[in-house]
Amino acid sequence: MTTRNVAVLIGRQPVERYSVHRGYVDAVWAVDAVPLLVPAGPGADIERCLAVLNRVDGVLATGGGDVDPSVYGARAGDRIMEVDPERDRVEVAIMRAARRRGIPVLGICRGIQLMAASLGGALVEDLPTAGHDGHWEEEKQYQPVHAVEADTASLASMALAGAFEVNSIHHQAVGDPGPDLRASAWSADGVIEAIEGAGALGVQWHPERLLEFDRRHLAPFRWLVSA
Repeated sequence: MTTRNVAVLIGRQPVERYSVHRGYVDAVWAVDAVPLLVPAGPGADIERCLAVLNRVDGVLATGGGDVDPSVYGARAGDRIMEVDPERDRVEVAIMRAARRRGIPVLGICRGIQLMAASLGGALVEDLPTAGHDGHWEEEKQYQPVHAVEADTASLASMALAGAFEVNSIHHQAVGDPGPDLRASAWSADGVIEAIEGAGALGVQWHPERLLEFDRRHLAPFRWLVSA
C-alpha cells in the first residue's frame, strides 16, 4: 500500500514553542498516513514552505488563534484573539497553492476559517457579539455539546459519520464561504459548521479531540488521505 503524507500546519503558541494538539497527529497516524509538521518560522521563505506540497498528498490546517481580519479585507475589532501574522502569511500561501494544485485540504476550527478567509470568503469576528452564545465550551472540549445538521450526501455528512453531536471551542465562525466553497452544515442557531468544495472540507468542531469518545470522528481524516 502506498504511504500517504499529510502536511500538518501548526501554531506558535506559547511564544517560545511551536505547537499542535497531539490529536491531529494521532488521527493522521490512525488513518495510515504520515504527518509532516509545517511551522511558520520567523521570516519563513514562502517558496520553501510551498515546496512541502511536492511531498504530500493532503494538507491539514489545524486550530489556533484568530486569522488576521486583513486577510479577508476587514478591520480588526477589540474581540480578536492571538493573531499571528507570520502564521497567516505562510498558511494563506499554502492554502491557495494547494487549491490551485488540486491537493486535498481539511481545515479544522481555525483551519475552516483560514480556508474561507484565504479563498475569498469572510468570518464572523465574534459570535457572542453577533448574538450567538454557547460556542465556547473549552471545559467540555473532549465531549459533544451541541448538534450539527448537515446537507444530505455532503462531505460534512460523511465527516460526521452519523455522530451528529460535536464539541465546540470557537468564538469566530465562517460568515461567507467565498465563491468556490459552500456551507454544508449548521448548528441550531444558524452558525456555519462546515464548508466544502471539490477536494476541500472545513469543519468548525474538533474531531481530533472526540476520538476517544467516538472513533467515528476519524471520518474526515480518512477522507483527506483518500480524496
